[in-house]
Amino acid sequence: MRVRHYVSGLLTAVALAFSMGVAAKTTLKFSIGAPESGGGEILGMKALKEYVEFKSGGEIEIRLFFNTFGGSLQVTEQVKNGTLEMALTDDSVLGSFHKPMQVFQIPYLFASSPVAWEFMKSPFVRELNEDMRKATGIRTLALSENGFRNLTNNTREIKNPDDLKGLKMRTMQSQVYVNFMKSMGAAATPIAFPELVTSLKQGVVDGQENASATIWDGKLFEVQKFMSVNEHIYGLHFIVINDRVFQGLSPDMRQILMDGAAVHAEVANSRKSMDSMQAIQKIRGAGTKVHVNSPTEKEAFRKASQEPVIEFIASQVGRPVVDKLLEAVRDTTRKSYAN
Repeated sequence: MRVRHYVSGLLTAVALAFSMGVAAKTTLKFSIGAPESGGGEILGMKALKEYVEFKSGGEIEIRLFFNTFGGSLQVTEQVKNGTLEMALTDDSVLGSFHKPMQVFQIPYLFASSPVAWEFMKSPFVRELNEDMRKATGIRTLALSENGFRNLTNNTREIKNPDDLKGLKMRTMQSQVYVNFMKSMGAAATPIAFPELVTSLKQGVVDGQENASATIWDGKLFEVQKFMSVNEHIYGLHFIVINDRVFQGLSPDMRQILMDGAAVHAEVANSRKSMDSMQAIQKIRGAGTKVHVNSPTEKEAFRKASQEPVIEFIASQVGRPVVDKLLEAVRDTTRKSYAN
């Protein structure tokens, strides 16, 4: 009888220890509203997963989901509500949750990707992220590159702002992009992306703007004669997590997760930058005439287009936020190119 009680007690203890070990493991679902690919953002997600699981000794499991829970807007909403722990989203979507995030849509903020990478670590970005966390419960773990947007068209090379005059240019359904095109005399026509190739073929619009990888992957180059690498708006990705979930982790696990997000940024930034250049080379090789705009030409675009967009965004978020952003960018740029 004593043996039976001993064995029973031992099994109970083992079961309890096992259950406690299982309970100690935290599973975080991490989603993006895009399919799995070899792109920088996807490789960065996988790097975060490997880093966090290794460093936590398996205490944290990261489960990746690609194009499963909806687009960027949907996965961000789910993180806010706590039905999804983590997501990779973008700055244009975050403006719907926290208006000041719209400031990143201002054209010609960054002279280059390396300047943008430095800016991601700036006090301005940390302050804006903290304001969003307090207002929405959405915490930002890291920012990474989503790529510069460039112009294509079927009429002529675009080397300066005047070359856009009179062109019918497709834009996203965003007032920022409409104002950007109008500032240089182009007729802005919002068209949904699935309809874009057909619209270009049929001459509904003369051209469009998109990231280089999108122009290649979406086969837009097949219906466009000219491409200008004018890099007018820089897209940002954000790794976000529900703040209650984050606060529920131990201090050690929070640090590991933040370090993993930083690893994601390093992987994603370098790969996205290389992917963009390689996409442009492939587009050129396919027969599209490509013009890489010089810093002087880009400055002419900035002077023509930036202020009209600033006026619109300032009307949405307030001029002080815009001014703080511009000063922070100028400070980062000075430091990046200091001799």
